[in-house]
Amino acid sequence: MISGENQHFTLVRCDSDEDWLAERRKGIGGSDVAAIMGLSAYSTPYQVWLEKTQGIHEDISEKSAVMWGNILEPVVGEHYMDCHADRHVRRVNAIARSIERPWAQASLDYEVFDPELGKWGVLEIKTAGWRRESDWEEGVPVYYQTQVAHYLSVTGRPFADVAVLIAGQDYREYRVMRDEEDIATVNAAVDEFWHDYVEDGIEPRIDAMDGASVFMAHERPEYDYLESENTPTMLNRWLLAKAELEHARAELDRWSAKLKAQIGDARGIECPDGKLTWNRFEKTYLDTGRLRSEQPDLLAEYQTKKQVDGGLRWKPRKEA
Repeated sequence: MISGENQHFTLVRCDSDEDWLAERRKGIGGSDVAAIMGLSAYSTPYQVWLEKTQGIHEDISEKSAVMWGNILEPVVGEHYMDCHADRHVRRVNAIARSIERPWAQASLDYEVFDPELGKWGVLEIKTAGWRRESDWEEGVPVYYQTQVAHYLSVTGRPFADVAVLIAGQDYREYRVMRDEEDIATVNAAVDEFWHDYVEDGIEPRIDAMDGASVFMAHERPEYDYLESENTPTMLNRWLLAKAELEHARAELDRWSAKLKAQIGDARGIECPDGKLTWNRFEKTYLDTGRLRSEQPDLLAEYQTKKQVDGGLRWKPRKEA
């Protein structure tokens, strides 16, 4: 049982993944906040809206980063406890739902009691790959700061400790104290999104990242066509943007070739405005053709299927 007074929230315990997903749809969780505020590199407001209104979400449980994050979470938690024997740490394993704002909820990892403060706080466990190491150079990245502020808002707690393991070997800790201005900013974004978009059923603006989600949401096995008496304005604008992009790409390729010819065997070009580097390196790849020829059964064993967004293709109608 979570410690401390629960005057700020109620606890919802889930017996299965299906129950947890169903509860997630009833409010905005910590991992949703960065997305709805436009701060996430992995999700968008539209994707969050799809999940909350239609139950459509991408299953990322088999992605390596997510899988290893789940495996390493208790390991990182144990290390935090080893580093702070004087602190009392307990697993929460439940969704905390705000009493005042029931659409605000938090899937908490752990809770921690700091005897120096004499108060309970939130303990959040993170893992990050080496590509994200720079995000942590100045402390907790902003996309996680929004999550922490949301958790502190829901729970009413005065602090959160964030323990992160980077690239499997670089352990760091950060303490985030409650900041009422940050909490007010996050609350305003959460409340606006929930009331104006989820409850009112209004779609947020669709971004380029949302292509796969739109595909998943409207996938139809028969791949039929929508009938339109006139060419939609958005299609004309897409065709114009596509033509401009193709022209720009051709220009980029042309001038890239000229610059590479000038650089030759050098590393790049240094000028008063900066440095242009031509990156060249060897890349290791799996020879699937050879594997298919020599070990077809092994290849078949490790093959899997997934939905792919193949992009938009335009085929003009031939005149009779």
